[in-house]
Amino acid sequence: MKRVHPILKAFIPVAKGLACMLGPDYEIVLHDITDPEHSVIAIENGHVTGRKIGAPLTDLGLYILRSEKFKDVDVVPNYMTTTSDGRVLRSTTIFIRDENEKIIGFLCINFDTTKVSMIKQLVDQHLSFQKLEDLAGANHEKFASRVEELLSEAIQEIKSLTGKPLRYATKEEKLNVLRKLDEKGFFLLKGAVDMLAREMGNSKFTVYAYLREARNKSNAKIV
Repeated sequence: MKRVHPILKAFIPVAKGLACMLGPDYEIVLHDITDPEHSVIAIENGHVTGRKIGAPLTDLGLYILRSEKFKDVDVVPNYMTTTSDGRVLRSTTIFIRDENEKIIGFLCINFDTTKVSMIKQLVDQHLSFQKLEDLAGANHEKFASRVEELLSEAIQEIKSLTGKPLRYATKEEKLNVLRKLDEKGFFLLKGAVDMLAREMGNSKFTVYAYLREARNKSNAKIV
């Protein structure tokens, strides 16, 4: 059995503890860089990448050891890697140094994002919306508990078109309001004409007359 540096040996239970805490989608790997061809001296949840004790250092590990970029670096966090079968991993490499600040090993954490990606796709699917404005010209749907409430909300929304109480609106403004309410299906509701008549300060017969005129103008525009 090859001799393991005492500092690296102390990280073996750390690897076990991290794996127990984080779960089976997290691979924890301890590398001894003195033997790049067989650098893995401890590995938990090796099924993530299919490696075992005695596996070699990765190409990134070899690059780190040769590059001056990492001279004063302690951690390379949260980078993306891909397994041979196409699964995406979120990886972090922690440098382990001796008392002389020389790199003697790496503690690597590789998270298999497959399950999380599936959950994200499911969440995105269920939080994907079609704009209501494109369907009905409104930005929300009203969930009234009573017809009177629905009628009142519709009137209040349309009143904003005139910027004043409907009883002070001109005939043309009232015709425009009636046309908008008609498009929204307002007059399919029982009591709609009576409520609108009170808001407009007109009789319901006048409202019916205005409604006919508004509809005739709309039909004329369509033709």
